[in-house]
Amino acid sequence: MRIIGALLTLLLIIVGIAFAALNAQVVELNYLVGTKQIPLAAVLLICLAIGVVMSIFLMGFGIIKLKAKNKWLETKLKHAQEQLAQSQH
Repeated sequence: MRIIGALLTLLLIIVGIAFAALNAQVVELNYLVGTKQIPLAAVLLICLAIGVVMSIFLMGFGIIKLKAKNKWLETKLKHAQEQLAQSQH
């Protein structure tokens, strides 16, 4: 498994280098307080990173919500099982 992970990492690095080489042209980035000249690959990678971070952040809220509902349902199930046990005695 370590070899597969190392090969996938190497492949990802090679693809990243090829991506940067194919998108080496400089573009002007205009933002609210000024402008800056940066390579297109950097702009694309920054946008990708922002998207990944936002996705993880939003998924985190969904996971927290599901865990809370799961805990509530487990408590409800426990109470129902206790009531069933009491009614059988």
